[in-house]
Amino acid sequence: MKSPFTISSNVEIYKFDQLFINQKRIDLLCLVRDKGSINAASKQMKMSYQQAWHFIKEMNELSPLPLVVRQRGGSNGGGAEVTKFGNKIIARFEMIKDEINTCKQKLNEKMADTFFR
Repeated sequence: MKSPFTISSNVEIYKFDQLFINQKRIDLLCLVRDKGSINAASKQMKMSYQQAWHFIKEMNELSPLPLVVRQRGGSNGGGAEVTKFGNKIIARFEMIKDEINTCKQKLNEKMADTFFR
C-alpha cells in the first residue's frame, strides 16, 4: 500500500544565516550560462532584471570566487558569463540535491512501513 504521507524538502544552502544558493538561484545561473545574458535569463524566469541582478550580486558577495561576471557594452551590448567556479557550484548543488532525494525516497519507504504495517 502506498503511503498517503510523503517527506518533502527544498535544498537551501546558507552562509552565516544568509541564503547563498537554492533551486531558484541555480535555475537563474543555468539560464545565464545558456543565454549569456542576465536580462534574457530574468525574462525567461519571469522576474525583473533588478531581482535577478540582486540574486547574482548576493551570490557573488557570499562566494569565495565570483559565480557570474558581466561584460559591459560593446557592439553586441555586453552580456554575462557563469564562471568555472559558478559551474562547479551548479554541479555540486545538483549532486547534493540528488543525494537528499535518495535519502528522502528511503525515508518515505520507511515511513510507509512504519505507519501502514
